Amino acid sequence: MDWLRIAASARPGAPALITGERTISYAALDRAADGLAAVVASAAPLHSVVGFVAVSTPEAVAAVWAIPRAGALAVPIDPHLPADQVAAVAQVVLPADSEFDAMLEVPLHPVRGGMPGDAGFVVFTSGSEGTRKGVVLTGANVAASVTASAERLGNGVNDPWLAVLPLFHIGGLSILWRQAAAGAPVVLEPSFDPVRCAALLPEVAFASVVPTMLLRMLDAGARGGGRLRGVLVGGGPADPALLRRAIDAGIPALQTYGMTETCSQVCTVAPEDAERDLGTAGRPLAGAAVAVDDDGRVRVRGPMVSAGYLGEEPRSDEWFVTGDLGSIDPEGRLTVLGRADAVIVTGGENVHPALVERALRTVAGVVDARVSGEPDAEWGSALVAELVLDATTVAAVAAEARGLLRRAEVPRRWIVVDSLPVKLS
Repeated sequence: MDWLRIAASARPGAPALITGERTISYAALDRAADGLAAVVASAAPLHSVVGFVAVSTPEAVAAVWAIPRAGALAVPIDPHLPADQVAAVAQVVLPADSEFDAMLEVPLHPVRGGMPGDAGFVVFTSGSEGTRKGVVLTGANVAASVTASAERLGNGVNDPWLAVLPLFHIGGLSILWRQAAAGAPVVLEPSFDPVRCAALLPEVAFASVVPTMLLRMLDAGARGGGRLRGVLVGGGPADPALLRRAIDAGIPALQTYGMTETCSQVCTVAPEDAERDLGTAGRPLAGAAVAVDDDGRVRVRGPMVSAGYLGEEPRSDEWFVTGDLGSIDPEGRLTVLGRADAVIVTGGENVHPALVERALRTVAGVVDARVSGEPDAEWGSALVAELVLDATTVAAVAAEARGLLRRAEVPRRWIVVDSLPVKLS
């Protein structure tokens, strides 16, 4: 569904993108997408795989719409991906230094339409299972995701959405689809600045972040109020203490669960349930179903779920079995515990690092924590905790951890670090 075309026709002068001091209307973005589509059509045969460097710029946003218009399969490319890996997944790659204004001057070619089988995008996973895989997303997948998301969140034409997640991740890319479908503006930030994003929150209706981003925004003084109706928190299990801190600051923190294979969300807490559903990812979106197998694995199905990966046969199973562990409560709300393949076996006992991290973050003075395993002759694997601390000591944290955790869950080695990387998977 070409929502950009529809929005440009219905509301040509309305803002589509707000980036820094610049505002780009739907008519201008549509015209730029047409200009770039003409370039793609002249450079790439019909049904080609066309990549674009997915930096957070108006040019990249135009490419999201232009490439499918030219009858090609669009692949958002991580700008840090090595050139040989880029060449392996795309026949043509659009550069990152295209000029938005130049796109408006390109003579137009007739729009060639969609691809056979309605395949419109290939979005690569973050590699949380060890290998980055290209997920094929059809127009039907995208439409189902956008429709179900709008039903859960109620976002509309007057609801700006803050976009700080990379456009080569499904969490960032999906904002562009949702907002064009609503005819609403995207507040596009070129990079994540916690102070600036904290200041922007009251000016937008929605935002999408990962837990570490939310933590850094709160540390920068983020408060709710203004137009803010919800901050979606995804990319991994969110610590309930972090969500509580956000809610206490007037920020409706809405935990969400999804992945590239589900075209972003599959479960999300509704804005009116932020307090009641705290600690869970909420219920499945309309059309989606979520279940947990006997071994704790989360599985999903629905029209937003991709049929498969680039270069592989389409998936035939009705259910997609994820790599996550979770539980479902009697009200149908999903709680995500972490990655199934992240379980550490130490001394013959299974320990899930996400649960240990969650407990450590409740200790006063612990800003952030990451737990991993390292080979150990006696225990097989020994737990290692990396901590970001504020006004406390490792000894104090270790002492309190022994009262919070099972013996097997208490880390055997502690490391103090200045910061931990932001997780986007």
